[in-house]
Amino acid sequence: MKRFMWICILLFLSVLASADLYQQDSLDLVLNINGDFDLIASGDAPKVKDVSSEILLFPDNDFRQQVVEFDTKGTKEGESVKFFWDDNKLGKKEFGYSTLVRTVNTQNVVQEKLAFPIAQQDLKGYEQYLEPTITIDSTNPEVINQATELVQGEDDLFRVAFILASWVESNVKYDLNTVTAKASKKASWVLENKEGVCDEMTSLFVAMARSVGIPARFASGISYSSSDLFDEPWQPHGWAEVYFPDIGWVSFDITFGEYGYVDVTHIKLRDSFDPAEPATKFQWLANNVELKSQNLELDVKIAKEGENIDENIKITQDLLSNEVGFGSYNVVKGFIKNTANYYTATTVKLAAPPEIEIEGRNQRTILLPPLERRETLWILKIPEDLEKGYIYSFPLMIYSERNSTDIRNLEVKQESKKYTREETLRFADQDEEKTYSSKISLDCDFSESVHLNEENTIICQVHNQGNSNLNNLKLCIGESCEVKSVKINQKESLKTEIKGEKIGWIKLIASVENGELQKKEQIEFKVLDKPEIVAEITAPKLVNYGEKIKISFILKKNSFVEPKNIYASISGPGFSQDWELSNLPDEKELNFELKDYPLQSENKFTLKLSWDDKFSSEEDFIIHGEAKTFTDKVKMFFNRILNLLK
Repeated sequence: MKRFMWICILLFLSVLASADLYQQDSLDLVLNINGDFDLIASGDAPKVKDVSSEILLFPDNDFRQQVVEFDTKGTKEGESVKFFWDDNKLGKKEFGYSTLVRTVNTQNVVQEKLAFPIAQQDLKGYEQYLEPTITIDSTNPEVINQATELVQGEDDLFRVAFILASWVESNVKYDLNTVTAKASKKASWVLENKEGVCDEMTSLFVAMARSVGIPARFASGISYSSSDLFDEPWQPHGWAEVYFPDIGWVSFDITFGEYGYVDVTHIKLRDSFDPAEPATKFQWLANNVELKSQNLELDVKIAKEGENIDENIKITQDLLSNEVGFGSYNVVKGFIKNTANYYTATTVKLAAPPEIEIEGRNQRTILLPPLERRETLWILKIPEDLEKGYIYSFPLMIYSERNSTDIRNLEVKQESKKYTREETLRFADQDEEKTYSSKISLDCDFSESVHLNEENTIICQVHNQGNSNLNNLKLCIGESCEVKSVKINQKESLKTEIKGEKIGWIKLIASVENGELQKKEQIEFKVLDKPEIVAEITAPKLVNYGEKIKISFILKKNSFVEPKNIYASISGPGFSQDWELSNLPDEKELNFELKDYPLQSENKFTLKLSWDDKFSSEEDFIIHGEAKTFTDKVKMFFNRILNLLK
């Protein structure tokens, strides 16, 4: 007896049917934007002379939208609509406009590979779209690190934008309950917390693009969503636009998974450097009057639908086996073909009955260059506890967000062959990156310093980050070399010992190469001696009684290693002078002067030095005293007696 599981596919087909609005070739949309504010007395004798408001959101004409009709009591000025009142009255003021906007299903297409990084001459006039803002903090080190890690080795501009966009979509959780729903957070905050709404996801994508030298900007508008997260289907929305040389601005909507385009439900109202820019402005000339404003209300109604258009994506699928046993694993391979002559990104999912477990992430966003085909796959787990005596027929459907589909039927019998997970992995030898790439990283670990005649252990590791096995790789650390083969995602290493035979810097090159690729890293480390300080003392040999005694000394670094935590002191009969230095990179001159010093005929001074908490030195020097009068001679004699008594 057979059991058919078609109900799940019927449910998915109904979901796809409800998404037909996105497939229109055009839409005529009536957009109403309205706002209001209150002028409220805030003190005695309130008086208002005039007040104005300005809506900074307006659907200007571009290649994918056109304003057909426009009605307002205000005045259209540039990219905004202004309103003015001089009735001298307090109370509520209302403003707004109504417009009929026609959106069309078109895009700035990229038909061929454009170079990444973008050449400097191609950035002229767009430099401002590379600058950081308060929200889009593209110079944040973590943003830079994440973006550069993702795109290193890439040379295709569209692919770089796609990698950044799909990473944000996959790693940042869309959450209306987060604090970001009411106030835009910085891109670095979104990267750290991995949550946000459309504004935050777009800000992070724009920041990452700018950080790697790609001009990008924030687009504000309104779009349609069938998600049950919203009470109303038309909602304020934000997406990104990326600049492609000689092509223009190309849309990337992270939350909709639309890379390289936006659908006809998107009405663009503004592009900006930062999503925190205000939607309205108010000015008023008054005494003891306060203005309290409300958020703008946006309303959209469909005046006319166009016709459905076919997606330029063709989907087919294949199974490891069309028939498996209870508890078996299986593999579904999806083959996605781009029939257009320009880059296309599409999101595909696998629909299966709830009895079947799909490993990993069901949704896949795949980039397809012009007229190319990619592969992706899903690993399935069939339950062990199906009811015996039945043959189960499970429908499997791969579908895209724009309604391309392919349905296959999987038959499950108790007595059929069971595949282990390891066996399915051997079948899963391809993924969406069918175009093979050779990418490697070279990382070396070693001590930054060793002592003289000590050995430094250097270990360099090669990581195959591409999608093809690499053979005959020559891995070298200086003159020490070995030939390695490194399979996909595997690592190989080379270890050598370098003896520090000479004080100073040792520099050598680590490299890995074959006939197709090359990677190098410079290795530098210090060979250390013991820190040493010498002192040059400058002092008079003979001083007359009553004269000032000027003493100076120069501390000099007499080693490759820089001495640290230096303490110096000069002491003599009746005095002591101390200095502290945190380090001694070269030399340091210290000076001091003795006034009214109790001079004797022979005055012994001692310079003591200590450094690095374990080294020290000591040096004595003599200054002779001379008296020219009998009185001075008597004083010098008593100074000597007093010193002996001490």
